[in-house]
Amino acid sequence: MAEIIKLMPEALANQIAAGEVIQRPASVVKELVENSVDAGADKITVNIKDAGRTLIQVVDNGCGMSEKDAFMSFERHATSKIYKTDDLFCIYTKGFRGEALASISSVAEVELKTRQECDEMGTQVIFSGGEFISQTPINTPKGTNFAVKSLFFNVPARRKFLKANSTEFQHIITEFQRVALTHPMIDFSLYHNEQMIYSLPKASLKQRIIAIAGKNLNADLIPVEIDTSIVKITGFTGKPSSAKKRNDKQYFFVNNRYMKNPYFNKAVLLAYDKLILPDTAPSYFLYFEIDPHAIDVNVHPTKTEINFENAQDIFRLLQAGIRETLNKNDVAPALDFDNAQIADMPYFSKDTPMPEAPQVSYNPFYNPFESTEKKYYESKNQYTDYRAKNNLDNWQKLYQTSNNEEIAELPLETQKSINESNKILQVKEKYIVSPVKSGLMIIDQYRAHYRVLYNKFLEVADNNADNTQSLLYPEKLSLDAQSTTMAYDIRDFLTSIGFDIDFTDMQEPVLKGIPTYLEQNDAIEILTDIIDSYKDGHGDLSSSIKDVLAKSIARRKAIKAGRQLSTEEMSSLIDSLFATPEPNFSPDGKTAVVILPIDEIEKKFL
Repeated sequence: MAEIIKLMPEALANQIAAGEVIQRPASVVKELVENSVDAGADKITVNIKDAGRTLIQVVDNGCGMSEKDAFMSFERHATSKIYKTDDLFCIYTKGFRGEALASISSVAEVELKTRQECDEMGTQVIFSGGEFISQTPINTPKGTNFAVKSLFFNVPARRKFLKANSTEFQHIITEFQRVALTHPMIDFSLYHNEQMIYSLPKASLKQRIIAIAGKNLNADLIPVEIDTSIVKITGFTGKPSSAKKRNDKQYFFVNNRYMKNPYFNKAVLLAYDKLILPDTAPSYFLYFEIDPHAIDVNVHPTKTEINFENAQDIFRLLQAGIRETLNKNDVAPALDFDNAQIADMPYFSKDTPMPEAPQVSYNPFYNPFESTEKKYYESKNQYTDYRAKNNLDNWQKLYQTSNNEEIAELPLETQKSINESNKILQVKEKYIVSPVKSGLMIIDQYRAHYRVLYNKFLEVADNNADNTQSLLYPEKLSLDAQSTTMAYDIRDFLTSIGFDIDFTDMQEPVLKGIPTYLEQNDAIEILTDIIDSYKDGHGDLSSSIKDVLAKSIARRKAIKAGRQLSTEEMSSLIDSLFATPEPNFSPDGKTAVVILPIDEIEKKFL
């Protein structure tokens, strides 16, 4: 039988490797920018066209390469960073696998221009689809200039599965931010289609965080300093009051390398236990410094998943350290046993008469459901006799409906509420209870009002889609660059629903007008909700952001638990709820109405 095992061509091997390392344009940006950092650059410029499909260019003023190194850098497993096995467990640099440039050049057209400071002339190397094209001397500034063109031009299946430009560029911004956040003393710039997205001069760490995450985060950052023999953790964490349901401003870095770590994220959340609302999360930017021998970064091609030798110890240190930080900044309750100042407690000697306990008068037979004339009685016997006499009549009345209208069992469709004022109660300032023929109807007042307002605003948005009210004083939007880019992508849609935004300055776009059916105080938060929804949908508008708009407005306007409602308000809410197409559920699909059947009630008394 003939031999069937053969060595695959080098170009094919590189394309397979590219499948792991180069997943999308953002992967190219990550590899090239990290190489620039490792080259000692203090100024890095990234220029993108068509979300990386047409061009990805990274220019730095680092050490540059010699003529020979420039060519060798495209060889697979060629590296300047590791030489022996032990080096894998003592890594301080970003890239080290030696596959990035070989992988990139196998699926794109790549042009490299580079020069060392000691050389008079630089060199230009060109590869296309894994094939060497040319290498020539060239006059070029010190440093390195990589231009990656027509990504995946020779792998149409890979190019076909790239997402929309807005989505791909969103991933590019994410990778750019991760590197920029770890090197505040490097000047970074990012351009997309010749439009400046980021211009980040050298700065302190806090200044860099604010420049990337947005100015509105400035007042919410609390400095963190945890210094132990196992790990040193510095950076910033957010005040509990700034916690959000959807918080993408959460970053862990280890030895200046971004990492994902759900385990340590849990430690941070535990530190905020009982300080933030359920289903919300704080912002944090935390930087770990640890002995490279105590971690393994080579467990995943993207090097974002990192193994820790002392993970459990670090978990405890992180949780305790964040909690202590919050205590010191008066955002968490704490008992300070080391405080020399003792609280001023009143002193009682054995002869001091003790104050009498306060006396409270109350009527044990008080019944709020009885008429005013029957509220108080002289004795328990009178009260018992009265209840026995009237018990049957009262229970019969409880299950009658106004005008003999029938209220059906769940699911409810086109039903009407009961309007008799003496049959509607509010419980715990959260639920509305009303008797129906089959039992008791219980309504969540927030979810019910949310449903009513949602349907109302859907109708309003449709009828006033192109109506804008100009602001007397235009307001600058404090959005991060990623959100600004997303808003720019959907600018036509935002205009169609009434937002007027001037994007002349992409660093600080200006809100000049808002929909006529919005108040100015709510407009920016609602605009942010729309942008976040667009992010979550990965650039998909097909799901109708008008739905997101209506939900966002309704959530903010709906009556919350804890508000006392009058009988008229409760009655009106019930009527409005059952006038909607889907009264049983909130717009988020949560139950708004429950019927407690009479037989279930009777079982409680068996």
